[in-house]
Amino acid sequence: MRLYGIIMAVLITHSGFAKAGAETDPRPDMHEMAKEITTLQKFVLSEADFGAPKNEARIKQSLGALQKHLEHLGKKSFGHDPALKINAQLLRSHIGDASRSFAEGSKPFARFMLQSSLQMCIACHTRHQAADFSWPEPEAAGLPKLDRADYYFATRQFSKGKAIYESLVNAQAAEGVSPWDLRRALLTLAVYYARVKEDPKGGAEYFRGVGENRKLPLYIQEECKAWAGEFADWGREAGASPVKATETELLARAKKLLRSDDFSLVSDVGRSFHVRRLRASALFHRVLESPGEKSPAKAEALLYLGQIYPKISSNLFFRFGEMYLKACVQDYQKTATARACYVALELLVTEGFTGSAGTNIPAADEAELIRLKRLAY
Repeated sequence: MRLYGIIMAVLITHSGFAKAGAETDPRPDMHEMAKEITTLQKFVLSEADFGAPKNEARIKQSLGALQKHLEHLGKKSFGHDPALKINAQLLRSHIGDASRSFAEGSKPFARFMLQSSLQMCIACHTRHQAADFSWPEPEAAGLPKLDRADYYFATRQFSKGKAIYESLVNAQAAEGVSPWDLRRALLTLAVYYARVKEDPKGGAEYFRGVGENRKLPLYIQEECKAWAGEFADWGREAGASPVKATETELLARAKKLLRSDDFSLVSDVGRSFHVRRLRASALFHRVLESPGEKSPAKAEALLYLGQIYPKISSNLFFRFGEMYLKACVQDYQKTATARACYVALELLVTEGFTGSAGTNIPAADEAELIRLKRLAY
């Protein structure tokens, strides 16, 4: 269920395919991938089925087919849209990691990665071109509320998703919605106001109301009040529309928003940082969407996105930081920005595999770091 949104939503997110020749048209690959995803759905939805030995060969076959078509897409398609090219690269890396984990016997982790792939749509779909459109309702039937809301966001039915997230917030006290799900819903509603609609007034009003709800945990109230203040400050700002801004101007605006944000020290629960990071991420994505395939500004945008995403929410943008940093190193080899991206990536990976027993980075990840270090230096 979650995977289906990736391929089809990427297909319909961007225009320009009609101009592509047979060699660059992504649709044949997309259609074949959709078939494999339909096959995988029934396994991914059940932990027992996904881990059953009798299904292993079929799952490996589908994962291999997905990788093959994603590789072809990366070589032949999306040259007209640098941002979409990067998103396709991220998806290719994500599915590759899931396939490797499954082959190595880490089936629960592989299943989690495939389930979480839905979130990869959000980074692309919450760009400034966002708009609601019709999508087959049966695709979301039977899912839990939070999953259904995520599905709606991934398939660009933002109004429907927003209504469910809001209902979870409203029902928190009455129906026992967990604090984890409550905060996840609120984080996504902040994405809605900051990136989907870019509506500071609406964001300030909504989160001010949530912050005044005495039935919610006190830390949630305080966090939402801080977000309301950030939205209100944004609404009072004066300045030109980002639509007409140059790469350099967009980059400067985003960096200004992050001037107080120390990525190495500030945790992902920093109260007022969330809105500023979402605003900055939207501006950095605009930099990537600007005309031209490569530029120093785009390289720096990748560096910042790689550091922002791990601080926004590990659930909403799963592993995006790591993948944007990898894209930076690979696309801007032997540059100062590529080296900065590698250092940030090395720190991110090391922290991810460090616990009470010490640091234990898997061999494949270590090999990948060595490869990227050579590209950077």
